[in-house]
Amino acid sequence: MTTTLSGPTLLHLDFHGTLLDLEVEAGADVDGALAFLGTHLAARPAEPAAGPREPLATLRVAAAPDTRHTPAGAADWEDIYVRKSASAFFTVPARRTAADGREYLECTKTGTRFVFDRAARTIDVALGPEGAMDLVELVRDLVLKEQENSGAAVLHATAAYRDGTAVLVTGSKGAGKSTLLLELVEHFGYRVLSGDKTVLHERPDGSVLAAGWPDYPHLGYGTIAKYEGLKEIAGITDDYEPPATHAFSPLGKFAVDPVRFRERFPSAPLDVHVPVAAILHPAIGPGERTLVEPVTDDPAAVAAMLNANLESAFDGANAGWHHFLDDRREGTAGHRARIARALASVPAWTVSGPGDLDAHNLPRAVREAAGGAR
Repeated sequence: MTTTLSGPTLLHLDFHGTLLDLEVEAGADVDGALAFLGTHLAARPAEPAAGPREPLATLRVAAAPDTRHTPAGAADWEDIYVRKSASAFFTVPARRTAADGREYLECTKTGTRFVFDRAARTIDVALGPEGAMDLVELVRDLVLKEQENSGAAVLHATAAYRDGTAVLVTGSKGAGKSTLLLELVEHFGYRVLSGDKTVLHERPDGSVLAAGWPDYPHLGYGTIAKYEGLKEIAGITDDYEPPATHAFSPLGKFAVDPVRFRERFPSAPLDVHVPVAAILHPAIGPGERTLVEPVTDDPAAVAAMLNANLESAFDGANAGWHHFLDDRREGTAGHRARIARALASVPAWTVSGPGDLDAHNLPRAVREAAGGAR
C-alpha cells in the first residue's frame, strides 16, 4: 500500500484492541515503517461508516520538519536513549526537552523528531531520511505499554504458528530461542509468529491466546550458517571467518534484512491470535546431540519460571524516553499472574545440546501442534 499520494491520508492501526491513528501528510513517506509492522499490525484506510473510535494517540506525520517540531525560544536539551542495545545498529540516541506542555524529542542519529502532547492525545512526527525504524520504535513502545496496561503479558519468547495453534520458545538472551524457532519453520512446516516477544491475552473463560509482534532479526553466525541462503541475506561473505568464541554466544550477532528474512522464513497470517499448544525452554550449547526432555516441575515452579521471562516496555533504564502514557500495570497484575498459571499447564520441554530438531527428538505434541492453554 502506497502512502505517499497527494493529499492527507488517515490510517487506522489496531493491535488486539490497542488503537492508533496515523494522519500522513502528502509527501511523508511511512511505507518502510508500515511494511515492517505489516506482518502483525496492518494500516487500514479510515472507514467513516465504521462508527466512533477512541485511539490511544493520533500520530501526525509531516512531510518535513517545521516549527511544529521545535520548541519556541531557547531550550535545555537532555541527552537520552530511545533504545540502547549491545549492537550499535539498534541503538537510538536522542535529546529531549519540554516546553508549553509538550515533550520534544530528536533522534540524533537520524534527525527524526517527535512532539508529544498528552492533553491533545497527539504526537507530531517528522521522520529523518533514515527514520523508518524510529517510527516503528514509537509504535512498539505505545502499543506494548498500552497492552500491558490492559492486562496483556509480554513474554520474552519466539513463537511458531501452525494449524491454529502456537509453540512458544522462551528463555533468556542467548538461550537459543531463534535457533529453535527456525528449526520448527525449516523442518516442520511452521510459520514465524514472533521473533522475540509474544503477547499473551487472557480470555473470559480463563484460556490464553498468543499474538506475535514484529521484530528485526538479530541472529548469531552459528544459527545463520545452518540455513541455506541466510548468510547472503545477512550480508555475510563467503570469506568471513567467525571468531573462535562465536559458537552459542549471545554476542557478535548480525542484523538480518527483515524483508528478505520473511521471504526465506514465512510469517504467520495477519491477526493470528491462537492457543498455545506447547512450550520449549532452550539452553542451547555444545554437545554431541540435542536432548529434549519433558518439564516435570510443580506447576507453581513452572509459572515462576515463565514469570521470570516476562518483560515490560515500562522497565529498564531507557523505558521513560517519553511520558505520553502512565504506568497502570498494577491494576492489571492479576491478569498476568493467571496467564502464567494457565501456561504452566501446557505441555513443555527443555532443549539442550546443539539445538538440531528432527522427527526423532521433537515431541509428538510439537510435531502435531494441537491443544492449548486453558
